Amino acid sequence: MNVINNVILLVRRIKDLQRRHEVLVERQDALRRTLPEWTFAPLQLVGMSTSEIQSAMSELTRAETDVGIGDLDRDIEDLERQIEELENALLTTKARSFDSVQAVLDLAIARFRSQTCSDPSDVFYDYGDARVLSFLERSADDLRALLSEGEREAV
Repeated sequence: MNVINNVILLVRRIKDLQRRHEVLVERQDALRRTLPEWTFAPLQLVGMSTSEIQSAMSELTRAETDVGIGDLDRDIEDLERQIEELENALLTTKARSFDSVQAVLDLAIARFRSQTCSDPSDVFYDYGDARVLSFLERSADDLRALLSEGEREAV
């Protein structure tokens, strides 16, 4: 992999890989929805003999192979590895401008937002996480406003 030493380029590359990752995960979910109904009910296996369970698992593996889920799994793992490598490079690359700081902050907020439930009625809602996300979003908005204000003054 080429070494990228520019924060903005690293962030763009990470975002590109994340978009590709999302597309593959959506495709994988769509393929899984096309599998036979019995693949969605693993609890129905209770009470089956060992050979029946092995046969069912073999059929599941064959069904997943037939629709190409294994290939998608490998592609998703490869993208996740690439994203992790770029994020590691980003952590060691010094930001040389406020735009770079903004790009890293936006990337971090997007990641945190995707992992944080914002609906108070959801069982996974965490007030503390939602509040931290609000602080981060507010800071990013303030930084963005200061940067655009600075550009107006420079003109």
